[in-house]
Amino acid sequence: MSARAGNRPPANPSPLYEHALRLHRLAPHDPLPRSGEPYPDAAARRRRGQRHPPDGTLDGLEAARVLDEYFADPSATPLELARRLRSVPVPYRHNERVAEAVRRAPGTRSRETGRWLVRHGTDADAVAAGLAVLAEAATSDDIPRIQTVGLLSNGFGALAVRALDRLPGGVDALIWLAEHVTAWGRVHAVDALCRHVDDHAASGPGCCAGPSTATASTATSPTPSRG
Repeated sequence: MSARAGNRPPANPSPLYEHALRLHRLAPHDPLPRSGEPYPDAAARRRRGQRHPPDGTLDGLEAARVLDEYFADPSATPLELARRLRSVPVPYRHNERVAEAVRRAPGTRSRETGRWLVRHGTDADAVAAGLAVLAEAATSDDIPRIQTVGLLSNGFGALAVRALDRLPGGVDALIWLAEHVTAWGRVHAVDALCRHVDDHAASGPGCCAGPSTATASTATSPTPSRG
């Protein structure tokens, strides 16, 4: 991704990725306190009158339209996309209309866009959109960044799990995430692991009784991503 001015991350507030990574480093073997809430954008969301997380029944039409318009304009930057996403409802779970908009886009550009939004997004909607993009376009190189924002599991657990579940090596990453999140984030991760019961020894029958039975020693631990 180019380093030109349009792609530089905003100065304030801090990216949600950095927020999650900082909290994780304070207690690397435990879930984040309160699943990482409040997020750095909490005050801005209150000013805009936005709930967090938004209603899971959103139809995704407006978010898909914004993505289509962004991908149709080769000069548009991820930062511009992040700003436009603030004005539309963004689903925080898999949405087929959003996924189709990503699939219509060139793979390299969609992947770079998703990486930028997840790594540099200072707004929860931008990060959710980035995870939705990576759920369709990620490679195994994206596992650490997806795991890191997935620690903010109340907002991003469902999308992070979907993105990891579709990747080679994703089972180990899901085991790690299941052991480092609580509440619905853990439910999403364990549900995904149970679908892999025949594929992976560490996600054997005991996994469906709860993530605490999964083998942590084989799981992937996130390392800071540079971009």
